[in-house]
Amino acid sequence: MRLVVNIPTYNEKENIEEIINKVLDQNKKIPQVDLHVLVSDSHSADGTGDIVKRMSRENSRVHYLDVKERGIGVGLIKGHRFSLNKLKADILAQMDGDLSHDPSTLPKMLRYIQEGYDLVNGSRSMAGGKNLLGWHRRFFSRGMSLYCRLVWGTFNLTEYANSYRMFTKKLFKKINFNNVPWKSKTYIVQPAFLYAALISGARIKEVPIIFEDRKKGYSKAQIVAYILDVIKFGVKVRFQKSKTIIKFLMVGSASYVINAFLLGILNRGDLFFLPFLDEPLLLIVPSIGSAPHFLFITFDRLLVSSIIAIQASIIFNFIFHDNWTFKYRSRKGPKIRRFLKFNLTSIGSPLIQLLSILFFARVFNLHEQIGLAIGVIIGLSFNYAVNLLWIWKAPEQSELQSVRAKTI
Repeated sequence: MRLVVNIPTYNEKENIEEIINKVLDQNKKIPQVDLHVLVSDSHSADGTGDIVKRMSRENSRVHYLDVKERGIGVGLIKGHRFSLNKLKADILAQMDGDLSHDPSTLPKMLRYIQEGYDLVNGSRSMAGGKNLLGWHRRFFSRGMSLYCRLVWGTFNLTEYANSYRMFTKKLFKKINFNNVPWKSKTYIVQPAFLYAALISGARIKEVPIIFEDRKKGYSKAQIVAYILDVIKFGVKVRFQKSKTIIKFLMVGSASYVINAFLLGILNRGDLFFLPFLDEPLLLIVPSIGSAPHFLFITFDRLLVSSIIAIQASIIFNFIFHDNWTFKYRSRKGPKIRRFLKFNLTSIGSPLIQLLSILFFARVFNLHEQIGLAIGVIIGLSFNYAVNLLWIWKAPEQSELQSVRAKTI
């Protein structure tokens, strides 16, 4: 099993030799692993590359990659791809090159990977972790983590900005890097990669780390630009997470209008409380006083009108959900089968609407449109959950790749 630790650098000549040696020293604790170090250098002008090249000639487990472009994301992603394609890595790790990360955590991370986790995330914020940066950098890290937790809805994570991580080859290959802004000049790749891992279904484990401030060299962090990138990425995530429910509510609103319109003209001939026709379209069906009964059911004009209006709205809902709202979710099997499933699962919401109409009309003598509105609100959440979980399930990874290939 080969583990490659990727260290992206830019002008780290004061630190690079020491961090490489400390990483390789961990092989004593994990002798069963073929441990390698890759330095992905952004064409440093201070001689960082020369130091790494010399070390690579002396030790076959040290590797140098000149990525030429600036940006930690470029160094990380190109380095990981090099590790997979050229160094044949099975497990990938990354850490900073300024000695802020303690390599002694690597064996613990590896143990969790071997236990079945897809990604092990070093956290400064969990119990046992420490952030020894200046107060302004600590404030930024905590503020960013809070923002990501609230906007992403990921309350089980405590760390989003740190670069100290280990993950499997399989996870890296799952991630769609078209959605990860890894070429940005800021450190946005850190939270963006973590989010990409989350939506790919990764099992994530956090381990406490102590984050030291650099003692040599200077920080390349661009805090203001980083804050703006984090905010923009968070807005994008929130929109993506809310897009389906927004579409669902739009279709549901249009469906309600259709339902209310048909109910009005069929039962009374009016349109949302306003006179519209001289007489109801279903005048042939008697009102409650002279309608036939069967057991406890009265087949009057209100009941028949409600059933027709509700079924029409179900057909409308299915057409737009299948072709728009849930278009990119799994749609296996014939459309007629999905329609029948939709009708079956939709029975809860129409029943709620029907009972609400009849209850408020017959018990409280309220207009049937009031009962319909209340029933629609109550049944909406039930319908949304069932649609997501049974009819239009989340697509398998192979289906996602197929959709992505068509959009690239």
